[in-house]
Amino acid sequence: MELNLVTLSNTGIIEYDEDFVVDQELIKSVNIISLKDLHVKGSIRLNSLSLLELDLVVTGIMVLPDSVTSDAVEYPFTSKIEEEYDTNEKNFLEYYEKSQNILDIMKILWENIVLEVPMRFTTTKDAHLSGDGWSLGEDENKDDNIDPRLAKLSELLDRKE
Repeated sequence: MELNLVTLSNTGIIEYDEDFVVDQELIKSVNIISLKDLHVKGSIRLNSLSLLELDLVVTGIMVLPDSVTSDAVEYPFTSKIEEEYDTNEKNFLEYYEKSQNILDIMKILWENIVLEVPMRFTTTKDAHLSGDGWSLGEDENKDDNIDPRLAKLSELLDRKE
């Protein structure tokens, strides 16, 4: 999705209300399995001080690996973008501008999508999972058997009390 800055400066404001797709190579670089139903709505305007004002809302569904089970889980998200960029700043021109008077807003959208990725996400209701010889959670040790190698030490400690 590209935005022409010349057109923007002549019209003053551009309204967005459209679906978009993120390149698969970008998705592979973060902990996201896939993205779907991505939509951007809002406006972009270039004010008289050459500040690019963004007022956008990005919505969609991230498919993430469950933190406990590693199953694919859908995670709906909404990202509100209210930012100003100085179009005359050197860093802005180097990073965002593809060629003269063309701005690729996909980079801005992608940055905000990545900020919405949770560090850990699970839909597992049972926090006390267990298996053969292991358990996950804060279950107390239900086995009162003492290791035979430590039985003598236990006897000594009981006598001392």
